Amino acid sequence: MTHTGRIGSHVIGVPVILIRSDVLARHRPEIWTSQDGPPADPERERLLAEATILHEIRHFHDALLCPPLYDRFMVEAERNSVAMAVLADLSENGEQDPARKIGEKQQALIDLHRQTAAGFQQRNAAAYEPARIPGIGPTITLGDLLEANAVVTELVFLQESFRQRGRGESGYDHWLSLLSALPAKYTKVIGRFLRTRESFDEDLQRVSRVLLRCLYRPEPSAAALNELVGLPEREIDALCRDEVIAEQLARTTERQNYALFTMWEPRHAPRRVFTNARDIADLHAWCRARMMESGFRVDTYLSNIRDFPVPATGFFADAAMVAERRLPFVRKSDIRAAYGDAFSLSSVKDQQRRATLACGFFPTFGTAPCLELQRVDLMLGLRFGTQGLFGQKVTYNHTMDQAYVMTYRQWME
Repeated sequence: MTHTGRIGSHVIGVPVILIRSDVLARHRPEIWTSQDGPPADPERERLLAEATILHEIRHFHDALLCPPLYDRFMVEAERNSVAMAVLADLSENGEQDPARKIGEKQQALIDLHRQTAAGFQQRNAAAYEPARIPGIGPTITLGDLLEANAVVTELVFLQESFRQRGRGESGYDHWLSLLSALPAKYTKVIGRFLRTRESFDEDLQRVSRVLLRCLYRPEPSAAALNELVGLPEREIDALCRDEVIAEQLARTTERQNYALFTMWEPRHAPRRVFTNARDIADLHAWCRARMMESGFRVDTYLSNIRDFPVPATGFFADAAMVAERRLPFVRKSDIRAAYGDAFSLSSVKDQQRRATLACGFFPTFGTAPCLELQRVDLMLGLRFGTQGLFGQKVTYNHTMDQAYVMTYRQWME
């Protein structure tokens, strides 16, 4: 799932987060030069930008450990295997061969994946059912729990960061500002377990444990929240102990039976950039081990986040930024110097007619990405370029969509 035009998003099934480039300009102003000039409070803006990045990373880790979303990683791996095989059969030296058409062999592969995708939807239908939660709302979904947990991660980060810097605000102040900015469903899920400013740190840990108990179970759902709403705090703490969540994760791992999926690596796939089911399973195991070591505490998770599988960051400019040439100016060499690597998808002119990167990828926080930049590009590109083969609509954001149209145009016409 992506949210086109928002400041940050993630793509379920692909190890990558997407962050709008003006957010990155606030996070690293020594690399990105904003057209709007320096902010009034650059340190605060830097922290808020980093909180956005951590929000999206949390989505990625929760997706790896939440069974239906982990299933989706496997479905996407199979989809790309099929796409690669079909495109290889229809091309010659990497170019589409007009003389070659989809035949029985290729159609059988496409139908195989459609069956996999249909089985995924049927198997996980209950996880996506909206639930009525007393005191919170009638249409709470699994997605709302994911968003709430990512917001909690932001708040814990800001609470500690503001405290360390002796700023005259706290994570609780930021929480109050979010009450009018975020959808009410997210804030009600969090607010149901908050007490006072004085207990804010402790309450945030409790909220996250409640959400992890609902997300990291063999059959996750929003309805699981009903088991905990209304209970005394002591009982909530007992039901959400780290050993309880760890035991759920163990059962979740046993639940995964990917013999249900027909996985293979096409012989035409470049090994250095192709991603298969084994890669995804390794990421799941890595993330699970680190999350258990953290004791499911948000503060410990944040302190050790570079020991987790860290996804690459995809940066992008939205349509208005491109049209008005308000993109932050950045050089590829500066990105490489700051983050260790850079992969450019497209460049455009800014207001000074300088060529600046419109979208691409780099290692988040300068940490080696759990999936190499070339693999991220191939997975996103194949998903976008072969949407016609599978009858699916795929979109990321304005600049990435345009870049992939140029790359895969011959397969989309």
